[in-house]
Amino acid sequence: MSPRTEFIVSSLMAAAALTVAVVLLMDADRRTPGMAELASALRLLPATVLAAGFGAWSVTRWHARASAAGRGWKAGGMALRVLLAIFLLLPFAIAVWAVVATGIDQLAASRPAGFAEALAWLPVIIFYGSLAALLFGAVPLFVLEYFACRRYLRRQAVPSTDHA
Repeated sequence: MSPRTEFIVSSLMAAAALTVAVVLLMDADRRTPGMAELASALRLLPATVLAAGFGAWSVTRWHARASAAGRGWKAGGMALRVLLAIFLLLPFAIAVWAVVATGIDQLAASRPAGFAEALAWLPVIIFYGSLAALLFGAVPLFVLEYFACRRYLRRQAVPSTDHA
């Protein structure tokens, strides 16, 4: 697997694991988490994975341009760039996923409500989804991305045919 592909996949896995962990830990004090909490975590999972994938992809492109210009990056700076890209893309990803999920719900419902009525909640969903991601996910995601960025930069610096 190429370093870029490995970095993007590790960013996707970190975002997915962190989304599920945050939702499960938010309900852990009330009762033992069950399938209902896991299902609520999986509702926002596609949006976070979409934002993490595009964020990691764009930062690897950014790094390729910077290294071609002769500028070196460090793991901490690259992790901050990844977080910035992810948190800038997250409101758009939440909006796209909410529209897609609402459309699927409208198609599957036996008596669907109006599409405009369902999308009236879109600004609230975007605001609170982005706020929860910033409050609960920024520091853990930075730590996970730091190690992923460090591995990516090491693999980019030393070309090797051996397995990583």
